[in-house]
Formats: sequence, structure tokens, C-alpha cells
Amino acid sequence: MMKPSLKRALPFAKAFARLLHPFAEVVIHDLKKDQIEAIFNPLSQRELGDSSYLDRIDFAATEEIFGPYEKTNWDGRAMKSISVVLCNDQGTAEGFLCVNVDVSAFESANQLLLAFLRNGAEIEKDTQKLFADDKYEKINLFVQNYCRERQVSIGALNRKAKQEVIRLLEANGAFKGRNSAIYIGRVLGLSRATVYNYLKGKK
Repeated sequence: MMKPSLKRALPFAKAFARLLHPFAEVVIHDLKKDQIEAIFNPLSQRELGDSSYLDRIDFAATEEIFGPYEKTNWDGRAMKSISVVLCNDQGTAEGFLCVNVDVSAFESANQLLLAFLRNGAEIEKDTQKLFADDKYEKINLFVQNYCRERQVSIGALNRKAKQEVIRLLEANGAFKGRNSAIYIGRVLGLSRATVYNYLKGKK
């Protein structure tokens, strides 16, 4: 029969497994039995009743959470795990809730993205500089930095903020290029007429 402290963790285990499916395995261990009491979305080829092999961990310590830490799955896939100590009403550790996430898919995607991004390194330095000087790119970076510093999205900028962005862009020479006002209007969701009104100080 499952201990009450472990039983209380079942809804959390099921929730994590459902949220992170198919990338995560969630396991509940019984420390006294040193065996798996529940397992959801098994990725490690372990089953209910298998040994937990947790006797190497000192549960007398004050730690409630272990990790995140790295593991290797049976098939060589990289895993990232975190474990929570489950205690009874007296504060005695009786179980362990472990979430094991298969990060191999993310690592593959990351490598693919890095390969794609690094492809730019093949462009000659002069050509890179040419693209780095692109007016649109500079406007994009300026607006993104403005939003990042204020922790707000472009779509969430109010009228006052947009007026400030336009004034700052003007101070940095963004309006010197042809059709700059039109492009800045597109970025900020404004008409060209509104952009010019803001430049003139009109509200």
C-alpha cells in the first residue's frame, strides 16, 4: 500500500507527465522499500516495483530539492533531471519524486540551429559589414533593445512610448534614409502621417 506522503504527490506526478509528454518520465520512489511506487511515461525501461537504488543519498540532509542534474538514459540519450524529497507529516523523508526530461531532441535542434546560424561565418567580412550597416536592421535592433530594456513587447507599446521611440530614432539618425518613416511606421504599427506628426511633436 502506498504511503500517504507519496499518494499526495501522485497528482503532481501525473500533471508533470501530461505537461511534458513525450519528453519526460516522472517517477515516485519509496525510500524504505527502495523501489519504484509509480512511474508515468516511462523512458528508462524501468517498471513499477523495480529497485530505486537510492541508498547512496543522504536524506538526513536539509535539502528538499536535488538538481537539476544530468543523467544518461539506457539508449545513450542525454537526460536532465530534478528530484523532490517527499516527507510525512512529521517531516521524515519517505519518498522521492523525480522528473527526468529527455533533452536529446532539444540538443539536436540546438545543433541544427547553431549550424544554420554559423553559416553566416562563411560570408566574407566585408560582406558581413555591408549587411550589418543595413538601415532596417539598425532600426529593428534599436526598437528591440528599447522593448527589452523595458520588458515590453512592440505590440504593447502605448502612444507615449511610441512617441519616445520615434524621437530617439530621430536623434540617432534613423530618418535620414529614404522611406525610413514608412518602415518605422510598419514596425510600430503607425501610419506614415502619424510618424511625421510625432516627429513634429503633435499628439
